[in-house]
Amino acid sequence: MALPRKFKHLIEIKLKDVEVPDYVWLTYAVCAVKKDSCGWGGWMIEAAFKKTGERHPTGTGDKLLPAMMDQFCPRCGRDLFRTAASVRMVPSEDQTEPMPEYECLPIEYED
Repeated sequence: MALPRKFKHLIEIKLKDVEVPDYVWLTYAVCAVKKDSCGWGGWMIEAAFKKTGERHPTGTGDKLLPAMMDQFCPRCGRDLFRTAASVRMVPSEDQTEPMPEYECLPIEYED
């Protein structure tokens, strides 16, 4: 499948090209709000923050970064319930350890 060439600059973004969060809050969410909910459960991003040394209008005072924080079930699309199970995750100092490998096809573009 060829991808639109006009988005090549977005598709080929590397870690050095983006603002990396200093920490991320994850919350365990469940699909259990309606009688016909599917019962899915899993981790979702609650918020991603960057320490800038400035005071930002957030609960932490740190800069809130854009992140996928939709509270919709990935299986059935219904609203999720965020449980009290939350954890703060901090990136490791050494980001050179490779991620688990998976097959990558060469990227093809079309106009």
